[in-house]
Amino acid sequence: MIELLELAREISDYAICGEGNVSVRDGNNFKIKSSGTSLRTLSEDDLTLCDIDGNQLDESHKKPSIEVCFHSWIMKTFPEINFIAHTHPTETCKILCSSEIHEFSSIRLFPDQVVRNGVKSCVVPYASPGEKLLSAIETSVSHFINHEGYFPKLILMQNHGIIVAASSAKDCIASTHMCEKSAEIYIGAKSFTLKTLNKEHIMEIDSDPREKYRRELLK
Repeated sequence: MIELLELAREISDYAICGEGNVSVRDGNNFKIKSSGTSLRTLSEDDLTLCDIDGNQLDESHKKPSIEVCFHSWIMKTFPEINFIAHTHPTETCKILCSSEIHEFSSIRLFPDQVVRNGVKSCVVPYASPGEKLLSAIETSVSHFINHEGYFPKLILMQNHGIIVAASSAKDCIASTHMCEKSAEIYIGAKSFTLKTLNKEHIMEIDSDPREKYRRELLK
């Protein structure tokens, strides 16, 4: 569980009070941040063990995050995913709460944004936390995979926050930080004339074996 606690601390600047959640695969089950606990001070006692369907296994322990259902769906549907992190980064949320969300999801401004957040990001329309949000995530992620052919490195939830899911905690950390850096640059660049990478530049970076090697180091 050390990697999960490190993940929580590394991304804790992007959530206050009881915001955000993280989870890790644990055999046929998974552990998730308990409801009402803080990412910044998360301890092993603040993790709730659930089966792959999201059912709490020890009823005497703290309840799991209200978002347990989407963690369960991702863990159950995508066996290559071992870690999930959901946060509310401030600069990114400025975009998620604006009409710019679709542009931000589809353009790329610099090479490492492509490397860590992918060629494009998945956008999930607003839905209330819990079952409604799960349904929206299922629909949007499935649509993204059908069209793009891969699980999104970054999921942007309108008027809410972001989800990153990967095989390693390090990858989740890098993707989260890169998203917020990209948002800061995007907001700043919009005050000038936005200059984006073209499709040829993006695909060249995405397919570069040297960048693939660099990605693999985080797994």
